[in-house]
Amino acid sequence: MQWLPNGSKLTDNTAYSHRPWFGALLYLTFGVLWIGGSDYLLGVIVSDPELYSQYQTYKGWLYVGFTAVLAWLLLSQRQSAAQQSARVRQLYEQTFALANVGIAHVSLSGQWLRTNERMQQILGYSQLELQRMTFQQITHPEDLNRDLTQLEQLKTGVRREYSMEKRYRHKEGHYLWCRLGVRKVENPAFGEPFYISIIEDIDGLKLIESELRATNLKFQALLDSEAAISIQGYEADGTTIYWNKASERIYGFSSAEAIGKNLLELIIPASMADDVKTAIQQMVTTGRPIPSAELVLQRKDGSLVTVFSSHALVQLPDKPPQMYCIDIDLTEQKKHEQQVAYLGQFDALTDLPNRTSFLCQLRQAIERAERHRQLIAVIILDVDHFKNINDSYGHSVGDELLQQVSAKLSAVLRPTDLLSRLGGDEFAVQAEGIEEPEDAARIADKMLQCIHRVWTLSNGMEVKLSASAGISLFPLHELSAEALLQGADAALYKAKSEGRNISAYYTDGLTQSARERLMLESRLRTAILEQQLVLFYQPQVQLATGQVVGAEALIRWQDPDEGLIGPDRFIPIAESTGLIHEIGLWVIQQSCRQGVLWQQLGLGDLRITVNVSAHQFQREGLTQHIADTLLSTGFNASLLELEMTESALLTQHADAVSLLQQLKQLGIRLAIDDFGTGYSSLAYLKALPLDVLKVDKSFIDNLPQHQQDAEICKAIVRLAHTLGFEVIAEGVEHQRQHDFLNHIGCDVFQGYWFAKPLPADEFASLVLLNRQQTNGVND
Repeated sequence: MQWLPNGSKLTDNTAYSHRPWFGALLYLTFGVLWIGGSDYLLGVIVSDPELYSQYQTYKGWLYVGFTAVLAWLLLSQRQSAAQQSARVRQLYEQTFALANVGIAHVSLSGQWLRTNERMQQILGYSQLELQRMTFQQITHPEDLNRDLTQLEQLKTGVRREYSMEKRYRHKEGHYLWCRLGVRKVENPAFGEPFYISIIEDIDGLKLIESELRATNLKFQALLDSEAAISIQGYEADGTTIYWNKASERIYGFSSAEAIGKNLLELIIPASMADDVKTAIQQMVTTGRPIPSAELVLQRKDGSLVTVFSSHALVQLPDKPPQMYCIDIDLTEQKKHEQQVAYLGQFDALTDLPNRTSFLCQLRQAIERAERHRQLIAVIILDVDHFKNINDSYGHSVGDELLQQVSAKLSAVLRPTDLLSRLGGDEFAVQAEGIEEPEDAARIADKMLQCIHRVWTLSNGMEVKLSASAGISLFPLHELSAEALLQGADAALYKAKSEGRNISAYYTDGLTQSARERLMLESRLRTAILEQQLVLFYQPQVQLATGQVVGAEALIRWQDPDEGLIGPDRFIPIAESTGLIHEIGLWVIQQSCRQGVLWQQLGLGDLRITVNVSAHQFQREGLTQHIADTLLSTGFNASLLELEMTESALLTQHADAVSLLQQLKQLGIRLAIDDFGTGYSSLAYLKALPLDVLKVDKSFIDNLPQHQQDAEICKAIVRLAHTLGFEVIAEGVEHQRQHDFLNHIGCDVFQGYWFAKPLPADEFASLVLLNRQQTNGVND
């Protein structure tokens, strides 16, 4: 016989199944009788020894066969019993797990031993959390003594079971009502005795009972109470006959204002008037109340309020029927629903968008990017070894750190970037409108630098953090929001495997390229601070006289390790990071100072041409800075020439004209660089207040043998002179190019045929030598 955990018996009808000694004794008795009796009987019947021996063999085989059949019967019966026991245990396990009530095994001391899933749902704790507690710890203090008293009676055998209604403290801190049934299980097969507790959630019923009691009390004192439930009474035609305090609060009409007026005039919006009138007539005619419903009604001030409205029809003897409406203000409930909806889209700890919201907004961003052919970067950032912080300091410390990290990340990101918390210590960023893949690495690097420091908590504790980041790009890597997120996640694990505190792209090539550009960007920032940037000056020579009349200021980077670095390597990085503004303003200031120094050396009035980037051109304050620079250096504005490309002017034509006019008012010269490579038009040139057209080197290279380039150069010179512009040819490297340009009337040239860009002192020496030579020729 076996006992199940609930105390029921698993019966076995065989005596020897639970008394093995009885079976052994029975088998021994049978064996002794068989051997002794069969030998005696065989000795009486058979006298021939040979025949006797043969019969003895037959007798042995018969005994073996009999015992085999007996063993088969015993094993079959045992197997059947084991299968029955397994089925019963499986049935018990399923009943325990799938029961719609909470079931728990509790030790005599009150320790939770085992609970089913429903029990965990009711109380809010996991099984592991419950096993660390006793039922006394989560029982309401007012119910505990009554519970313990009945438990003591169960323990001492005074009663076999008991039930009661009691309150448990939910994991979230509130108490809920439950109906409890307890029975004691005592069976040596299961070790120490324990209790089976059956718990049913009746909190909703208790809430209903409480509301009914409250409603009853309110109805007992309707005239004096500030009821939370609006109650109105109406005649069959809709005339108001009763209006309680709650109706005044919800709808704004006092009782004196409401009574005597028609329902349609008070709280029914005009759009509902016809439907309400029909419903009232139907209710009066049929004697059946209008079904309860959620309605949006109107207050005195015209605003709307959502209520749950129930209706009752009262038929008094010899009187027309009266209608009563019971309205419950759902304003707070609607707020709660909005909060629930908010939590469905935002992370409760950090108030950042959650994964669902992030994916939704990323899909919308992809649609925009497809229309405008833009790049989107998805960056996943994960705090390194954050689990160790939770394990070492507790989740409260981890939560505070996550809140601080989310606030700092939000502060360092661009306003257009979307930061979200995917879960745990994992954050995601959606960066729209990036121009180059490396821009995503810069954003990621800024985030990593933000996190890589010592964080101070509210209790004074200091924790050092670092993080890793993974980057995927639309449309370079993936095309869907989910795939982009997966790609960034794969890149994140790549970054972690490479040592952490770094970022990685979804593809290795972009990762290496981005790291090289970021390293160069870091070195460039150092170069600016340590004044490693220098200006070289390429002479500009008048074709008619051969005299140096000016110079184009060209920036170089004098790196202590690599030596001289050309602008083609670092200017694109400066433009994409915004450093170009600082560099460009420095070039203007340095050029003006150098022009004054050359004047002091007796070089005369040399004009200096400075290239202005399209990024500088779009930045406000350029005109004011140049004006301040001219004033502070004393450099003559007419000697400063700003050179801009056609593309810079074409991207913002309307703003370009305004800015050029402001610059022109300062007295400086304006030049358009690389003329002929853009989409120039006469109307366009006519609108711009320019002084110089600079012919692009690509038209000069094959002069004069290339007929088409020669004709283009002739046309540009004629056009420029017609519009009153000076023409400068750049990239002149041969005598024949010089002679052809002189022949067609080009004004000024520059290029290696005369001189390469030179440092300021070498340029000064060259100018002095040029003056001596040209003056000698002219004399």
